[in-house]
Amino acid sequence: MTVRLIREASLEDIKREMSLMLHEGMADPSVKRLAEEAVTGKPDQISAVFEFVRGTFPYVPDPEAYELFVHPRVRAEAYFKGQIRGEDCDGQALLTAAMMGSLGYRTRVLIVDSGSGELDHALASVETNIG
Repeated sequence: MTVRLIREASLEDIKREMSLMLHEGMADPSVKRLAEEAVTGKPDQISAVFEFVRGTFPYVPDPEAYELFVHPRVRAEAYFKGQIRGEDCDGQALLTAAMMGSLGYRTRVLIVDSGSGELDHALASVETNIG
């Protein structure tokens, strides 16, 4: 699946979609190529990927009452064609986590629910060996 638009998505729907896309994205060659481009010549890979995603894919909210999920592969392929589009927080988190995962880091997307029962925010989590 490359793009999924869910109306009034439950948190379980969101978790399921993001987990699938994250794991597929980490194994995708175009996502790995994008990650390698982002970190080339940079001493801190985590900061490099984060800054690359934030600086390249501007924040754009999803349509009202919908959750739009775009596979990291789609974003990577579009980037290499010069077709850069914005992402909301879950899209940026998904792409960041997939890129970091393709570089060998353990990653996940954290979903924040402030009690509404809906996705309120998402962010990428990257495990490091730093104590």
